Amino acid sequence: MSNINLMAKRIKERYDNLDKETQNALDNFFVNRLSTHQLQVIKKSKLEPKEGDVFLVSPRSGIYFYGKVIVSKIVRKVPDTFVEGKHVIFIFKCRTNEKTIDNYYPDYNNLLIPPSIVSQDYWKKGYFYTISNIPLTEEEMNLDFGFYKIHLKNNFFCKETGEVLDREPALLGMHGITTITGIASDIERELIIDPSLLENIN
Repeated sequence: MSNINLMAKRIKERYDNLDKETQNALDNFFVNRLSTHQLQVIKKSKLEPKEGDVFLVSPRSGIYFYGKVIVSKIVRKVPDTFVEGKHVIFIFKCRTNEKTIDNYYPDYNNLLIPPSIVSQDYWKKGYFYTISNIPLTEEEMNLDFGFYKIHLKNNFFCKETGEVLDREPALLGMHGITTITGIASDIERELIIDPSLLENIN
């Protein structure tokens, strides 16, 4: 595989296809994002996330999107002290106004942002709030997901364990730990592109 950043290329292509007003809104956000936007703190927790945990993330007061922990405590088959022990999460476009499981209808064909690798800090700082644990379904245990690894020589697709994949998985994220500002930025990009995600939930 080439050393062209496939993910950055796709983000740029998507940006180029947006209307000028949306492009300007994105430009303004990414210039000022560190000073103007953060995820909302829901509730801090010292409990370690577990596989199957369903959690909430809030980009705006009173609006929550559901997420789920698909892999907890990553065990690397290729040495990498950065992602060892971290967690693979998915965040869906399904949302709620209440801190309950009532509106949780996960759809892996309708993700809010790509699959991500995160640390426990999201829970410790209260940006992710676990509301339930639902064991992985057969579909979830067989999800075709993976990550895009940036490498000095050649970029490649891999599992969270570091094992190289010989093809692009259906659900693709960036390999490496996604920072709290990274998750916030990824979500905010989607809210700018599709403002209907912030409309009232019936």
